[in-house]
Amino acid sequence: MTDPRKNSSGAPVDSIDDIAEPPPAPRRAMTRRRALLAGGLALGAGGLFAAERHGNAPLPRTPDGLKIVRLSLPVEALCVAPLIMAQEQGLYRKHGLSVEFTNWTETHFLLESVATGKVDVGAGMIMQFIKPLEQGFDLRLVAGTHGGCMRLVGSRRLGITQDVKSLRGKQIGLADASGYAYNTFALLLKDNGVDPLREVTWRVYPAPLLEGALEKGAIDAYAGSDPLMFMAQKRSNGDQVDILSNLSKPWTDRVCCVIAASGAMLRRDRCAVTALVGAMMEASETCAEDPERVARAFLRYGAAKAPLADLVTILRTQTHHMHPLGHDLRAQVAAYAAELKTVEVMNPDLDPVKFADAVVDDFSGRSTNHV
Repeated sequence: MTDPRKNSSGAPVDSIDDIAEPPPAPRRAMTRRRALLAGGLALGAGGLFAAERHGNAPLPRTPDGLKIVRLSLPVEALCVAPLIMAQEQGLYRKHGLSVEFTNWTETHFLLESVATGKVDVGAGMIMQFIKPLEQGFDLRLVAGTHGGCMRLVGSRRLGITQDVKSLRGKQIGLADASGYAYNTFALLLKDNGVDPLREVTWRVYPAPLLEGALEKGAIDAYAGSDPLMFMAQKRSNGDQVDILSNLSKPWTDRVCCVIAASGAMLRRDRCAVTALVGAMMEASETCAEDPERVARAFLRYGAAKAPLADLVTILRTQTHHMHPLGHDLRAQVAAYAAELKTVEVMNPDLDPVKFADAVVDDFSGRSTNHV
């Protein structure tokens, strides 16, 4: 098992900078939907190339026999804390794995790394994966991890209240015009009576500038994930008000983040994926029952900019007891895909049920014992 606080030579590390970054994308990421389609097809082909390169070769092993699995996750996102906790608790070792983390900071790095087999497994927002999966990326969703890590907040000074309808005619800031925040809150606005295509204006800012744009009145509200949103609200001295989260009605029982495995990994060693999913589920239950223990493990990575008490508060707002597999995950993917058609994200001819059947790999009936 790889110790998250030591580098490959066994020396201690002091910050998240020592966690390996995924290899850079071979060309500049394309963000427009048409360009993304071309990129999706290219990365799908890259995934096939990776599979051919690996063939049926077994996963590498540590000297003591543990299978080495490469997992890419956003280390600064508190919601992945159970995946870190699984390392701290020795759960990966218990399931026969040595998990090596890489940190992704932008969606296209995650998708490129998983789809081409540069990493074996990736964790991220379900809304990061659905559109690329429609476009042919060579990866599959294998497990949900939790719900409730994203929020939309607005400024009281600018007339925003907890009533979603106060957003009509207003400007909402995002870090990506076609990213997971847009896909999430466009649907939630629509579900709560506000037309996301006609009644609000979406403005794109680099993520670090969204808070400042709200303070200056350039936007009226903005969306993001915790712990960054939670800390920004604290700094606002009561000005930033919660409007929606991805646990708002009618999404109270939905998953927001998932684990995806590369096609190459699934063809190479399904048992290792099963083992990783089992370790994640055990650590997630620990998070639901003892969030302070998990928050302390997260703090040891050095990425958090929030005090322990705030991290515990945030974890308690998330649903870490909810990690759908198989049929349950397919049902949620189908629901999301059907709804994304209504805001012009997915192809209008898409069959949501057939799509979900094709992109979710069923691990619900598999043993999670030692590999």
